[in-house]
Amino acid sequence: MRLRQLQHLVTLAEQGSFARAAQASHLSQPAFSRSIEALEEALQARLVDRAYGAVHFTQAGEQVLVRARGLLADAQRMRHEVLQLQGLEVGSLRVGLGPFAAGMLGRSALSALVRQHPQVAVRMEMADATTLCERLRRRELDLFVADTRDFAQQSMLSITPLPQVPVAFFVRARHPLARRAEATFDQLLAFPVAGPRLPLETVKLLDRLAGLGDRSLFSVVCDDPAALRHLAVSADAVILAPDAPAFRHETRPLVPLRIARLSAMRTNYGIVTLAGHTPSAAASAYARFVIEAIAQAPGGDMGDG
Repeated sequence: MRLRQLQHLVTLAEQGSFARAAQASHLSQPAFSRSIEALEEALQARLVDRAYGAVHFTQAGEQVLVRARGLLADAQRMRHEVLQLQGLEVGSLRVGLGPFAAGMLGRSALSALVRQHPQVAVRMEMADATTLCERLRRRELDLFVADTRDFAQQSMLSITPLPQVPVAFFVRARHPLARRAEATFDQLLAFPVAGPRLPLETVKLLDRLAGLGDRSLFSVVCDDPAALRHLAVSADAVILAPDAPAFRHETRPLVPLRIARLSAMRTNYGIVTLAGHTPSAAASAYARFVIEAIAQAPGGDMGDG
C-alpha cells in the first residue's frame, strides 16, 4: 500500500468516476484502475462497487477513504515541517469560519497573518459550524472558528474558548421599537425577525421565552451578516447578532433592543482543531492572531467563545 494509491482513492471519491479521476491524476484509465485494484489487493478488501457502472464505495471503502485523507494530510504536513526545519519559508493553512466569526475575527486575523508571514498559502472558507466540523474531521481544514456549544461533548475535537462578545437584537435607528426602553416578544413578532443558524439549545430557549408553540421566533434564517444588516435597514427586520463594532458600523448604525424577560446573551466562539494532532506553525500563528483580535475588540472579556 502506497500513499500514491491512497491519493488515487481520494481523487476517485472527489471526481465521481474512473475516467475523470484518471484524467485528474494524469494517468490512463487502465493504469488508474490498476492502482485502485492494487490497493484493494493490498488491503484484501473490496473498496469500490463497480457493478452498475457508477462509483459506489463499499463500507470498507468509506472507512479507508477517511483514513486515507488523514494520512495524506499528515504526509503533507510532515513535508512542510521538514522544509521549515531546513530553513525554507513555506507553509499552508486551511481555515474555516462561521459567518459572524469571519466579520469579527477572521479578516483581521488573516491580515495579521499575511503581513507577518506573506509566504504562507491560505485557503479560507465560510460555512455553518456543523459543516465546518465535518470538513475538519475529513482533514479538509486545519482549524475553524465558530460557535462551539453543539460540540462541547465531542472528544475528538480540541476547543480553545475565545473571549465572549455580547449578543443582542438590533433594529435600525428609526425603527418603531427603537424608541421603547424595553420591548416584549409580542412586540418583536409584529416585525420580521431574522438571525443566523443557532445552536439548538439557543433556539429552544428563545422560542420558549417568546411563548411560541410550533412556530419559530425567526421568520428568516440567514448566515450572511450583510444580508441581515440589509433586512434591518430596508425591511424593518429585527435581527440577532453579536454586539461588535465590525457588525454594527460596517454599513449603517444599528441600535440594540432591550427585551423583557431576556437575560444577557453572549457568544460561545472557540478555535476548534482535531484532538491529538499538533497544529502546524501556520495554524498556531492564525489562532494567536484570532485571540489577539477578539481581545482588542471593545466589550470583549475572557470566557467561553
